[in-house]
Amino acid sequence: MRMRKLGKGQAVIFCVPREIATKIMDVTRKTPSTRLDVSDVLHWAISETSTDLRRAMPLWAVQGRRFKHQSTLWTGSREQGKRQICQSQAEKFLENESLTLDHRYRPHAHDDEKPLVQTPNSLVCDDIENRCREFNGLQWTSASLQEEQERELAPEVEQERQIQKPGHATPATHHVHPDLVSFVTTGTLRASSKACMPAFEALKDTSAATHFDVSQFPKDLWVSCDFTRVIKSAGTKHVSDVYQRSVQWILVGCGGTSNDQSDSIWRVVIISPYEAQELLPRIEQSQHVTLHLYSSRPNIGFRPLDGLDLYTTPTSRASGVIPRRIIMLLNLFAGQLYFDSYAEYIAVCDFLGVNWKPVEGDSNIDAYGFIVDSDQSMESKAEFQTSPLKFLKVHMTKVRRNGEGIDKTHIGKILGGALLYANDFETPAE
Repeated sequence: MRMRKLGKGQAVIFCVPREIATKIMDVTRKTPSTRLDVSDVLHWAISETSTDLRRAMPLWAVQGRRFKHQSTLWTGSREQGKRQICQSQAEKFLENESLTLDHRYRPHAHDDEKPLVQTPNSLVCDDIENRCREFNGLQWTSASLQEEQERELAPEVEQERQIQKPGHATPATHHVHPDLVSFVTTGTLRASSKACMPAFEALKDTSAATHFDVSQFPKDLWVSCDFTRVIKSAGTKHVSDVYQRSVQWILVGCGGTSNDQSDSIWRVVIISPYEAQELLPRIEQSQHVTLHLYSSRPNIGFRPLDGLDLYTTPTSRASGVIPRRIIMLLNLFAGQLYFDSYAEYIAVCDFLGVNWKPVEGDSNIDAYGFIVDSDQSMESKAEFQTSPLKFLKVHMTKVRRNGEGIDKTHIGKILGGALLYANDFETPAE
């Protein structure tokens, strides 16, 4: 920066951090109790400039000798007004790309004049040589190393990640459907009710649904309309990946009356936090439904919460035995990445129609382990006509994990076509 009339209307303030102040005192040989002034700062700046010039001098000399050598070869290739370069002349332009470890690090006597004397064809520019002699003790061994580092760093390109945020959307208005209130009060829900819908059909407008027909999933797990309605409709081509709620509150309706101890489950519904808050007083007095807190298992170090025993309302009433089939659907819908046991892994593979054991002989299995057509040697218990693995891959990574990789997780290995064994789990199968 250039400043005019310094001292006449303009002033300079030096803000020196402690680290630089220590270096200034080392150069000026002042004690810490001595006050630094402008001359000390200038003294240190000049010394640093001199040090940098001395460090760059060997590299400058090497590049100068190279230019002189190549310039002489280029001039000698011109004959009778035309430039002709044969192979032998072109080979004279070649240089060693790098020094060997033996040549670079073998101990040898330090000789500052060696690079100046051993110049190709003794073509040394006198000005460069005289200039180098003015600097005593130049580190010639660092010149080629610094040049190699510059050559290696040249192709590096700095990239900055830019996050594309979702477009502006109008939030939807929360609403508790009367049929859902009736479900909490009586424990029954009409089959034709518009208060709920099958859970996986709520994903029909996501990017994952382009790879699979979500209507093939069983309709044992349900979601409320308020859970699925996050924003107002944005058209037929709207993709709702970033507007999917995380699964947190589960409403479980048990079969039978208040005096019936039946363990049958009528309906399992995922509701929104707003519905949980509004229906909480009714749920606390209900004899037919219970409210459970749920969270998917994103880390193998966390305890699984799919048993729905972390938080139950009302606490005095059990909801019965929830079938593992519904829990399996709940985990897949919520994006749970880890299994609790080897038996659970086998059950999920059978449900998805994925092979979970080594295959012997010919078998109708695709590249990702999906059993295309079962036979006597390999029985498939899947309910899907086509492979749902691509759908689950996009659903788990893009919709539930915001693009994070899941290749090292249990579900990620299944979707990648890998097999798991009993020793891959904390509690191996008995």
